Amino acid sequence: MIVVLGRPGLDAEGRLDRPAGRIAVAAATAGARVELVGSVGDDADGDAVALELGRAGIGHAALLRDPAGVTPRSAAEESGPLPRLDANDVDLGLRYLAECHVVVAAEPLESRALAVVIEAASYHGAGLVVLWPAGAQSESPALPENATVLEMPEDDGGAFTTLVGRYAALLEAGRAPSEAWHDAVAETGWESASA
Repeated sequence: MIVVLGRPGLDAEGRLDRPAGRIAVAAATAGARVELVGSVGDDADGDAVALELGRAGIGHAALLRDPAGVTPRSAAEESGPLPRLDANDVDLGLRYLAECHVVVAAEPLESRALAVVIEAASYHGAGLVVLWPAGAQSESPALPENATVLEMPEDDGGAFTTLVGRYAALLEAGRAPSEAWHDAVAETGWESASA
C-alpha cells in the first residue's frame, strides 16, 4: 500500500488537486492501493474532497478535519488558513494504517512531522519519497540514504505529480528506484513534455 501525506484540495471543476490529491489519484490509477493521510477544512469543500477520494478508490480514514482551516481550491486565491498538519496529526493518521510499502510526503512538512514520517517508513520498511518546492531550503531531520527526494517544478500542470504517483506505484510493485523512475518517466512522457 502507498501512503500519501498532504492537504488535498479541489480544482475549479471540483476534481482532486494539489500535490497530495494528484499523486494519490495517479498511484490509484496505476493500480496501487492508496491511503491518504492529511487534513482538509471542516467545510463543504472538505466534504467534496472526501467524496472525490472515495470515487477514486483512495482510502481516507486518516483524513483529519480542521475547523480552523480552509480546504484549498487551486483556482481561487487562498481564502483562509490551510488546514493544520503537524507532527501529532501525522502520527495519529499513520497509526490508523497497519501497513505501508511506500510513503510519499507530497508537500513540505514541519521537521517534527517529517521525523514522524521517516520513523514510520523505517518501521514498515517502506520506501520514502519526499517532495520539496523548487528552490526551497530544508531544515529537516536527516533523511535515510535510500529516500527519494524530488524538487517539484513551480508549475507542472499536473504532469510531475502524475509522474510521482506512477513512480510510487512502481516502487510498491517491487521495482528498484532507478528502474521505477525510468519506467515512470517512459509511461508519463514527463521529460519529453518538459524539454
